[in-house]
Amino acid sequence: MSEIKPLVSLYTLIKDLDQVLRRRFEERVRAAGLDLSRPQYRVLIFLDRNPGITQARLAEMLDVEKMTVTGLLDRMEKRGWVERRRDPNDRRAYSLHLLPPARPVVDRLEAVIAQWQEDTNAQLPAEVMVRLIGDLQLMKTRLTCDSDEPAADAAKRC
Repeated sequence: MSEIKPLVSLYTLIKDLDQVLRRRFEERVRAAGLDLSRPQYRVLIFLDRNPGITQARLAEMLDVEKMTVTGLLDRMEKRGWVERRRDPNDRRAYSLHLLPPARPVVDRLEAVIAQWQEDTNAQLPAEVMVRLIGDLQLMKTRLTCDSDEPAADAAKRC
């Protein structure tokens, strides 16, 4: 029997943890009466924290295709939550803005996040979480910067 490789174990653990965290968070979102898909709540949080960003930048931040963001924004515009405005510095680009009807949804979502964080802190000491986040961020940075992609593309992320 072959030895289990640490990187494979780490990858498997991270994927499993992602599924558990995602499922638990989605349960909380539903329990709060929020009718949101995972991509929708991610867009709401990103736009709340980054008002006026462009669609292209949002797609980058979400790590999805631009067409995916376009569809999401179309649906959110119909709900009256998001507005696209022509970027005065680049007529091809749109800046994105949350509209007042989105505010109660974002506030409830932020309350869900805060409670989830509080519950997690009760299970895992803050210093452990800080160290874990730092270690994972370091690993991400090193792996991202040490890739086979063109240097210009890697430099954007490093």
